[in-house]
Amino acid sequence: MESTTLLLILMWLGIRIGLGLFFKKAEIKFWKAFVPIYSTLIWLKLIKKPKWWLILTFIPVVNIVLGVGMIVELMNSFGRRNVVEHVLASVLGYIFLPYIALTKELNYTGPVDYTDKKKSRIREWSEAIFFAVIAASIIRTFTIEAFQIPTSSMEGTLLRGDFLFVSKVHYGAKTPKTPLSLPFMHHSMPVLGIPAYLDWIKLPSFRFPAFQDIKNNDIVVFNYPREDYRPSDKREHYIKRCIGIAGDTLQVDNGQLIVNGKNIPLVNEGQMSYNFQLNNPSTAKRYSRWVRKMNLNEEDCRCEYYQNYNIYGCQIFGNERTLKNFKSLNFASPGSLQEGQLNPKNFSQPAFGSVYPNYYSPKNQDSTKWTRDFYGPLWIPKENSTIELTIDNYNRYKRVFDAYENSKVISINEILNKYSFLKSLQNKKINYQSWNELHQIAYAAQDAHSFTSLPHEMSEWADNYKMRGLWANSPRSKAADAFIKVFRQYQKTTLLEEIDSTENKIKTYNPSWFSENKINVELALQELKESNINPCFVKGKLSKTYTFKQDYYFMMGDNRHNSGDSRAWGFVPQDHIVGKAVFIWLSTDPDEGSFIKGLRWNRLCSFVSSKGVSSSYLWEFLIGGTLLYFANKWWKKKKKKKQLESE
Repeated sequence: MESTTLLLILMWLGIRIGLGLFFKKAEIKFWKAFVPIYSTLIWLKLIKKPKWWLILTFIPVVNIVLGVGMIVELMNSFGRRNVVEHVLASVLGYIFLPYIALTKELNYTGPVDYTDKKKSRIREWSEAIFFAVIAASIIRTFTIEAFQIPTSSMEGTLLRGDFLFVSKVHYGAKTPKTPLSLPFMHHSMPVLGIPAYLDWIKLPSFRFPAFQDIKNNDIVVFNYPREDYRPSDKREHYIKRCIGIAGDTLQVDNGQLIVNGKNIPLVNEGQMSYNFQLNNPSTAKRYSRWVRKMNLNEEDCRCEYYQNYNIYGCQIFGNERTLKNFKSLNFASPGSLQEGQLNPKNFSQPAFGSVYPNYYSPKNQDSTKWTRDFYGPLWIPKENSTIELTIDNYNRYKRVFDAYENSKVISINEILNKYSFLKSLQNKKINYQSWNELHQIAYAAQDAHSFTSLPHEMSEWADNYKMRGLWANSPRSKAADAFIKVFRQYQKTTLLEEIDSTENKIKTYNPSWFSENKINVELALQELKESNINPCFVKGKLSKTYTFKQDYYFMMGDNRHNSGDSRAWGFVPQDHIVGKAVFIWLSTDPDEGSFIKGLRWNRLCSFVSSKGVSSSYLWEFLIGGTLLYFANKWWKKKKKKKQLESE
């Protein structure tokens, strides 16, 4: 049993013992404090609260706030009304409640009746905050939540600085897996950057009935599935367009999206990238002014001067209208404007970027591999659908098996191929390197593990987006030293466990592949190749097929060449879906520098749909709000007049 689990059991017992002793003082049998649900109903009766509060005790976050309030009311009901005692009972109830019950004289007097006496200002504010937190937590968890667009991946549909309301009821609200978390925070505390949750308790999650299914082209908020070091409900929120639903087959051919054999045009405001050159500083300055005038993303649409060649290398991200306007102004040097497509057959292109599955990443400039613009075809897994575990299917869906379905589908071929890599890590020495080289080591190690999980710290380094930010915002030598320390610990523990597990599994499957206490990889792979089979273990048993447990979705940004999306990190599982973007209540341009100057008035109070963003309804909301305000004043005045007349 883990120490955390043992601690939680002891804390629960402490609370129940204390509660039982309080029950005894009120002439209620001690053992009733240990009966789930029934004990809560007795507790509510003692503090004279409605029975329907029982439902609130099952809602994560809300139950923590409610529990504190119930403990305070319990103390009040037995005459203990000291603020210090209330704080101690709330924070250390598993110790303090038994202590009070055993060492102090307790008499049940019932909760304080405030109907005959004026409440103190502190009491009034405390109650107001208490119920506001409960109400807001319920709304935020199960109905609607506010989000901010932090990146340019959805431009020009959704812009950096857009503040959205996201509906959780459209696709069905889901219950949190991690109940021990601070209200109104997601995964980290502001400024401090430390976790705003404890993963001591992980509950099974279920989804309430949905108003609609996810459809192609819906704009969806979801938990980023690659953050293996966080619980799934505490992973970073991403927002993308769903371009493929469960059961679809998609492909990207020279930038053209194809779903189920049909060409899907880029949405009206969707963007592509274009590269071009400038020859003089004045044109570069004129281009920068034009970018600002067109309200384009200044961070992305920029130029870089190459002194050795005396030219400016520039990029522009825009839709067809933007490109037409750009061409009319003759910014680019003659013949230099090129589309930003990444073609695996064009070996002159310097980089291709990450591709999911990693098996198809364009390493060594292999023209048979995939890029963001030449991708697939790829079938999206559907619940209860069965596939054959061919080598190709295994490589395409391995991430799904391991990370999202916890099925542990293990290919003998892959175990053998990665065994040599794992052995090479045993004596590997790491010196100061670039963040990308360190990330690649961690990513490859994570990909090579079949039986054990990568330690939390190493798993963070395997996340490309997280480590890029860390490297940019902290001293590089400090970040590299931190990785080296983590890696050395990994070599002594988890790596050895993984190697032992691999050898034991292979020894069970075919003992003849062993020689001199290690696997003869060359012999094993040769025999498998000659047999033309791909043997796989599914939950420890050999199997030729696999049946998926849930639906999956494929997400892409509307800014197709500046979006980290499913092309880079894979499918989004159904249980990672958060909600649907429905409304922009505020929008401000971060490039402007000031809040007032950056306000995008034409986007305030606008609706979001699969077709894009509507025109602003700001005036309609202002007029409607004003009418409601005066109607409410008139109604109150009329009601008061009627009361006076009746008296």
